[in-house]
Amino acid sequence: MQKKNHTPLPVSLEGSIGAVRKAFGDSSDLNVLRAEISGIRCAVLTLEGMVSTADLSKMLFGPMMQYEKRSARPSDVFRFLSSEAILSTESEVLNTSEEAAEKLCSGFAVVFVHGCPHGVAFSAQGYKTRAVEEPDTEPNIKGTREALNDNIRTSMSILRRRIKSPKLRFELTRAGTLSDTELCIAYIEGKTPRSLVEKTRKKLSEIPSELILTSGTVIAALTECKGSFFSGVSTTERPDVLCSKINEGRIAVLIDGVPFAAIFPSLFIENFQAVDDYAERSYFATYQRVIRLATFFISSFLPGLYVAAAVYHPEVLSRSLLLNLIASEEKTPYPLIAEMLIVIVMFEILREAGIRLPRAIGGAVSIVGGLVIGDAAVTSGLISAPLLIIIGITATSAFVIPGLNPQITILRILNVILGGTVGFFGIAIVSLIILVNACATDSYAVPYTAPITPFTLRAMKDAIFKSRSNASGEVVEDLQA
Repeated sequence: MQKKNHTPLPVSLEGSIGAVRKAFGDSSDLNVLRAEISGIRCAVLTLEGMVSTADLSKMLFGPMMQYEKRSARPSDVFRFLSSEAILSTESEVLNTSEEAAEKLCSGFAVVFVHGCPHGVAFSAQGYKTRAVEEPDTEPNIKGTREALNDNIRTSMSILRRRIKSPKLRFELTRAGTLSDTELCIAYIEGKTPRSLVEKTRKKLSEIPSELILTSGTVIAALTECKGSFFSGVSTTERPDVLCSKINEGRIAVLIDGVPFAAIFPSLFIENFQAVDDYAERSYFATYQRVIRLATFFISSFLPGLYVAAAVYHPEVLSRSLLLNLIASEEKTPYPLIAEMLIVIVMFEILREAGIRLPRAIGGAVSIVGGLVIGDAAVTSGLISAPLLIIIGITATSAFVIPGLNPQITILRILNVILGGTVGFFGIAIVSLIILVNACATDSYAVPYTAPITPFTLRAMKDAIFKSRSNASGEVVEDLQA
């Protein structure tokens, strides 16, 4: 990261104002309000839209105008503002123009007094923020209806309301040489290893990016196994999930302006667990997890297995199914592998269109487009009907595990290419490479495939089978200990 300059504030009022103006390049949103307090010239600096004018009037302007002292000196006025009066819930003495510019960008009001080479920053944030809403990407039936917020302070309060313990720690830091984005490291003292906290601080301080606008920049910095197919850092917008993971000895990183928190270390098996599992009976929650696990294999391997069986291993298909398949493929002009890849790409285009279009029409366009294009392709003979059914089952299964969608998409394409080239042997090669890669992923001394490998019997009670009412994570605590 670039080193910040430190320019001391001048003694004169106009000099201090000029130093801040220079830092902002005479930006139009910098407001300067001049006034006199007991005959001493002062100035209040704010950024347009970043502070609450109503709060400023009540907590700052009123007490400033009421302050009267005969033969007042600049040091008297500065002492009143900085220490004698309680004008805000948060205030700080500033010594450099860089500090003043940083506080202004964070929604503070900065007061300069003529004759004092210092400033005082008062918390007066009043910028518009999104209200707390329901989780969009992780819906549930019986869980909370609150999601994390774009405002990092709001997200911190949401977590604090759920973990009413002084052991819950929040550590604020900043990253991004231009955006100067506020980050918050959340963990529970005594459960999270100190070495993990120290490593997190170091990684966040070394982020080289100028702008931190999404969680992807932070996740890339926190990821230890850069060549891994799977990620050891996951995200969530649910405060209940976040609190559960923190209670297991993990670390969460909140990002100002992003309603998602990064959690690490994460496990592969957690992609098949949901909040509603802990509101159901054990046998039904186990059944749901088995279904999710099955959909992972269906969405990743079914198209490749279909192509490999039809092209290289027809003996595994029943006679009636094989005859129907031959009759359908005789009407299509393309080889089966090319046909499958075309349909997969067409599905990805429709899915992307449904995501990027406005929500009111995105779903309708993707559904109508799929029906129209699919029916027309089968009717014209470009695509066989069995293949379209396979893609429909595959696509529906992929929607069950949205957290693994990137990996499932790539796996599906690789299996189709190698399955259509060398048959089941090619699919076995893909499976072996991915399995070795997943087992080799070690995020912060916690294997990504735990508790399956290395096998941990105690943690398996809440891996595939659900036998407790609390969330999983004993494997993380055991391996970190």
